[in-house]
Amino acid sequence: MQRQEDKRVRRTKRLLRQALTRLMQQKEFKSITVTDIVREADINRGTFYAHYRDVYDLRERIEGEMIADFRSMIAGLRPSETASLQPVLNRAVDYLEENREIVAALTRVNAGDGFGQKLIGVLEECRLEGIPCRSVEDVYVARFVATGLVGILEKWITEPQPIPKKEMTALMARVLEPLLGYPPKTALQP
Repeated sequence: MQRQEDKRVRRTKRLLRQALTRLMQQKEFKSITVTDIVREADINRGTFYAHYRDVYDLRERIEGEMIADFRSMIAGLRPSETASLQPVLNRAVDYLEENREIVAALTRVNAGDGFGQKLIGVLEECRLEGIPCRSVEDVYVARFVATGLVGILEKWITEPQPIPKKEMTALMARVLEPLLGYPPKTALQP
């Protein structure tokens, strides 16, 4: 019986996420109401409030889940332990592509604590974790790298005709590997 409940809860949350995504594509986030969402998802208000306090809570939880996914994708990534960023970049770009609509909608929300800023924070943390003695310069470089990467990803995810995924990951690897301290490629490496 518990298993069935979990399946219904997951389905409800998925419907609410999809409804919010569609609405964010149509209008500004701040003008979306709970009524709009439940109407779009075809569920009742009580069901919405059983899971979320308000529209902001729904968005915050979606962002939180996605940030946690990104954090786990890049956890433990160290230039000395990994020969290439390519596998991590492939996973990240696959994830973004699978969630293209919600990511594009979330990046359009102009919030100081929005999805893009949270992703920048995760990438900064990852960059700084690999540096034993952090200087002021390291902190600024980490922000530069994280902001640039998020900017590239936002552009790619919101483009109507983005470059192919393989080209995107190769571009990011060429830009990031020298900045993150990966050894330069030799002529024999692919």
